[in-house]
Amino acid sequence: MKLDYIDALRGMAILSVIWFHCHLEHFSNTTFYSLMDTLGSPAAIGVQLFYALSAFTLFLSQDRRKGADIQKTDFFYRRFFRIAPMYYVAIPYYLWQMAYFYSQPLSSVIRYNVYGIMANMLLLHGLSPVWINSIIPGGWSVGIEVLFYAMVPFLFTRITNLNRAILFTVLTLLVGFVLTSVLLHVPAIQNSQLLVEYLFYYLPYQLPVFGCGIVAYYVVIRKERRVRPWVTGLAVSVVAFLILSKTIGQTVLRNLPHTLHLFGSIGFAVLIIVLAKWPSRLLVNRVTRYIGKVSYSAYLTHFGILYWLNKVLPKALIPVTSTLTNVINFHLKFVLILVPTVLFSSITYHLIEEPAQQVGKQFLRRRKDRALPAAVEINQ
Repeated sequence: MKLDYIDALRGMAILSVIWFHCHLEHFSNTTFYSLMDTLGSPAAIGVQLFYALSAFTLFLSQDRRKGADIQKTDFFYRRFFRIAPMYYVAIPYYLWQMAYFYSQPLSSVIRYNVYGIMANMLLLHGLSPVWINSIIPGGWSVGIEVLFYAMVPFLFTRITNLNRAILFTVLTLLVGFVLTSVLLHVPAIQNSQLLVEYLFYYLPYQLPVFGCGIVAYYVVIRKERRVRPWVTGLAVSVVAFLILSKTIGQTVLRNLPHTLHLFGSIGFAVLIIVLAKWPSRLLVNRVTRYIGKVSYSAYLTHFGILYWLNKVLPKALIPVTSTLTNVINFHLKFVLILVPTVLFSSITYHLIEEPAQQVGKQFLRRRKDRALPAAVEINQ
């Protein structure tokens, strides 16, 4: 089942991510910053749209296969061949870019980052504040995604209806807020910018975002609509409490990292539901669907393209004399970065991602073929 609106939403997610990173590079030192800073904050949650879509499609994938006679480990093999090959290609490139940036021998950079490299190769870098972004810029999102993968087979057997999906989302939202608030009051964490940033990245703070995708799955795919009154009441109470905690008084929750991504993810669930029923051509079209198809490659490659183009492109492509001309200048540069990103990602998608997924399918097919004779023999 090919869901065009899912590919289109992936396309919008990566466009948002690239736009935001271009925004950070371009407007960090400019007189005309305030307007774009306001616009840039919502664009920062493109990764969370990826997370919601991931949870949606993973539950859909598990649902399709639950009747088949498959081994539970097959899920992890499929995800490995989907994520790891392109990620492994990106690691040596960004190590080389790091060496170039710091004017250090590549061997020195590798020695200095040896543990971070190992963590990234094992796809466990999301567990450490030191390693989570140590090699690949933005690699934190892949690390957290992989940690969620580890939970999916268990969650799929426990979150079996819409009410449970909402409960999971609400409870993880509350637990993530409270846990993060408590940790932010630990002096050792307060005094470390690295640890404070990690409390935004880490899984407990991102888990309700995945929950929103699961809620959308039950509404769209399972066609569930009925929510128990007490579940609705609990959800409204928790959201209201968290909003008030961030806006009124000096409560323990006021020191939390920004929460736009959490509440924005509720909007993402609504967006998935709406586009599934009414796929507007403005959002769901050939361009957004194609960009969505190559979005994983685009996510890993755009940091490098942005780095090199910023070296060769002038700060101002047109004379900048006002906020308007600065915004126009920025979007010209955004287009100049987006186009090669999509082109290069198309190449890596066809040369790396697609062949790796075919290898994964062949591996699982051979694995199943080897398992069938053994199963027949046991039954006899």
